[in-house]
Amino acid sequence: MAFEDLLLEVGNKQRFHILLLLSVAIPLTFIGSHFLLENFTAFVPEHRCWVQLLDNSSVFLNVSGNLNFSSLLKLAIPLDSNGKLERCRRFFWPQWQPLGPNVTGQNLSQLEMEPCVDGWVYDKSIFTSSIVTEWDLVCDFRTLKSLSQSIFFGGILVGYLTWGHLSDRFGRRQMLLPSHFLVAVSSTGAAFAQSFPVYCCLRFLLGSSISGVMLCGGILLTEWSTSQRRAMMAVILSLCVSVGYQFLGVLSYGIQEWRKLQLAVSAPCFAFLLISWWMPESATWLTVHKKHNDALKVLRKVAQINGVKEETLNVQALRSTMEMELTPAQTHYTIWDFVRFPVLRTRVLCMSFASFTTGMLFYGLSLDLQNLGSNIQMLQILLGVSTFLSRLGVLFLMNHLGRQTISVACLLLAGLLILATALLPQGILRAALTMLGISCIVASISTFGIHFTELLPTEVRTTYRGFILTVDRFGAMLAPILNMLRNNIAVMLQIIFAILAITAGLVVFFFLPETKNQPMPDTINDIECGHSKEEGRPREEGDAAVKISQF
Repeated sequence: MAFEDLLLEVGNKQRFHILLLLSVAIPLTFIGSHFLLENFTAFVPEHRCWVQLLDNSSVFLNVSGNLNFSSLLKLAIPLDSNGKLERCRRFFWPQWQPLGPNVTGQNLSQLEMEPCVDGWVYDKSIFTSSIVTEWDLVCDFRTLKSLSQSIFFGGILVGYLTWGHLSDRFGRRQMLLPSHFLVAVSSTGAAFAQSFPVYCCLRFLLGSSISGVMLCGGILLTEWSTSQRRAMMAVILSLCVSVGYQFLGVLSYGIQEWRKLQLAVSAPCFAFLLISWWMPESATWLTVHKKHNDALKVLRKVAQINGVKEETLNVQALRSTMEMELTPAQTHYTIWDFVRFPVLRTRVLCMSFASFTTGMLFYGLSLDLQNLGSNIQMLQILLGVSTFLSRLGVLFLMNHLGRQTISVACLLLAGLLILATALLPQGILRAALTMLGISCIVASISTFGIHFTELLPTEVRTTYRGFILTVDRFGAMLAPILNMLRNNIAVMLQIIFAILAITAGLVVFFFLPETKNQPMPDTINDIECGHSKEEGRPREEGDAAVKISQF
């Protein structure tokens, strides 16, 4: 690209680019933790109905006599079919007659019971509080927990649609600053929310503003990088998100109160707002919008930071160098034009289904760690480590095995691993297989970032990448809602996820071609007429930059 000549002239690969990478990457460590924060802030502890006989100290002392607490508990709370205390029902009157271990199920149906009209008692041995315990999101209200998670991902979806348009119109840096501000305010505000509806509104605002930070920051870094380094930059950003997952798990060991944990991952965002002030606007965006003097000032500032002399930089040289970017496209396409082109239509639909599947599977599994074991903090750390290693491994394997090969293998393996977990009880083996399945999904997501970019023609690449990412967010929104199926049929969720993963793997195998060592198509005609392999320009590996918005 012509702008790369300017990057080399002002000193590529030097001080400025390192500072810019750090300014974008470090905030992602904390922002990434918000995606899975509700594994802890929405933790569902063991609970039972509040009973005056047991939980009113004065009454308990009067009636306990020679009975211990466990014996009194059986008088007030029925047992379920597994011999455990019911979570959502209690006896209408204490059953003073002896209740043997076999008095469950059908026998209890003859006894008069009622829901937990006086509230619940929660086990606080793991976490002292969560939004579940504070607002009683259990029993008949348990679906509200999944609703809050879907609202957060809905905010991310709206944010992608909003901030992408605003950054194209007003500039990347101009939209990055308010995005950082809204992240800091909404995430911190959620820690002080006094009602569940207010909390959900703040989480929606947080999701939408996180999209702005990731989208604007990622684009800004991409437009200041050469094509040879863009893929590496994007992988580094994705690794920072995995570090955020690990950081969240470590932090949760020391903070068991949900408001303090929410505040701990939110307060540093105010510092990131201050850091972002120094970041310059994209010179590419300024030049394309004919703000040549501003673009020249920015380039000279970057050259000064890098310690490079810029005598040759002037408005005339800038216009000459950026002539390719300033030349308007001859044909303009809308997002629905893919219907008219059979090959493009097939690719867009298949890529959308694959992204929808991986988005649903990743968040459906990673937001359900509580069902894998009691040590959720360690599971969160293992999740961060596994996603880090899978993303790093894909970077080295992609050029040897090919994009399609890795995607298909990871999706099929993920489906088989998830299906195997449906047959296993809760334990170490089930947790290990689930972590391997999540790692395979993350590997396929990282591969999609390269593969899908190389499959789309240059003239419509941004438009359809945005469309595919929007479909991906729909999958993430539906994941918490599907998790509610676990309340009805325990294995139903794993079966659905396994079928989706295997189907997506077969779709990629049969309908999406391999792009390894193939030239990237420039026009729709290239892929429709099969010209991309014979007549396309040589493809530079860095052209296929991974979109960090897939996280």
